Amino acid sequence: MSIKLNAICLIKNEGDIIGQTLTFATQYCDRIYVIDNGSTDDTWKIVQSLARDQDKIVPFEQTLLPYSNGLRARVYDSVHHELSDDDWWLILDGDEFLAEDPYPVIQQADRENADAIWTWQIQFYYTDVDYHAWLEGLERPDRSIFERRRYYQINWQELRLFRNQPPHEWTAGGWNPDKLKRACSRRILNRHYQFRDPEQIEQRLQLRLKTIEGFSHIKSAGSVDWRSVMRESRKLNFHREGEPWRFSLAGVLYYYRKTALSALQGKYRGAMRRIRSSFGAAHE
Repeated sequence: MSIKLNAICLIKNEGDIIGQTLTFATQYCDRIYVIDNGSTDDTWKIVQSLARDQDKIVPFEQTLLPYSNGLRARVYDSVHHELSDDDWWLILDGDEFLAEDPYPVIQQADRENADAIWTWQIQFYYTDVDYHAWLEGLERPDRSIFERRRYYQINWQELRLFRNQPPHEWTAGGWNPDKLKRACSRRILNRHYQFRDPEQIEQRLQLRLKTIEGFSHIKSAGSVDWRSVMRESRKLNFHREGEPWRFSLAGVLYYYRKTALSALQGKYRGAMRRIRSSFGAAHE
């Protein structure tokens, strides 16, 4: 196909999975630009090693700047002018794997004149079954993450693919992919393995706590005990390779409840800002 699909992968301490993520993504991406946000494990060394054998993988930079979605703009603004508005970008997290070929969905987006594609996130969880296997010494970290983590729920949506916009820079307070309104009617399925084993989960929760502490409007990051995110396997779907993905009522309801609550909270905060603003104006 003449369409190019480039990925922006922003990572930190994903040494246990990043090799699988990047290798998998080379089957559908023309280039995968990697930004390391201060890893303290072997993540960056793995990226560099893979890049020596696979020119699709580009170690773009390491940065100690505070985490934000806007860090991805450093890649986009360096490259987007070399691409056309027929080309697309993938926002790729270090623990994600597209669960289907993206090109048929991109073609549908082109037919609809859409400029964004959202995903249904297939969230894989660490469960009681995985824990008991670990206690019995049956866990094998050398196996593919697809084999190790099988229990999932499809319960979230995120913007993951967007059309290249040659005239626009990705700037703070200005244009960014979240401002794209013409979303494709079809969602693409995306595997997400944020919870992989007890040590990794605890590190992830600690990192989340440190990140959230930088945002004053967020009051709590929750527990940093890995057991706090462990799920009961009986309440989830079990995936076998080759079988279709299954939605559950609980997962879909979870997503729509959370988004409705977020919308209400946004309206409340907006109303309070307007009230405070008008109150201040009345006393000038």
